[in-house]
Amino acid sequence: MRLPQPTTFAEGQRTIYGLLASAGGMFCGAAAGVMIALLMWGGWNAREEHTIVIIFGWALGGFILAMIAVIIGLLAGGPVGRFKVGAGRDGATIEAGGQ
Repeated sequence: MRLPQPTTFAEGQRTIYGLLASAGGMFCGAAAGVMIALLMWGGWNAREEHTIVIIFGWALGGFILAMIAVIIGLLAGGPVGRFKVGAGRDGATIEAGGQ
C-alpha cells in the first residue's frame, strides 16, 4: 500500500503527524495488553500479587496518559493547528480549528 504523494508541505506534515499519532496509540495499546497478560498469566506468588498489581496499575495508567498526550500533542501540531480554550460563567469550552 502506497500513500499518495502530498501536494503541499502542510499536507505532508499532516500525513506524518497522523501516522505518528496512530503508531503511538498502537504502541501504548500493545504495551498495555502485554502488561495485562503478565498480570493474568505471570505466575506471581500470593505475597507479591498486591505489590505487582499496584506497580502495573500505575504503569498502565502512565501508558494511557502517555498515549493521550502523544496523540493530542501530535494532532494539535499537525492537522488541527490550534486549540482555543475558554472558561466563563456558562462553563468551559474548547475549540479546535484547522486551515
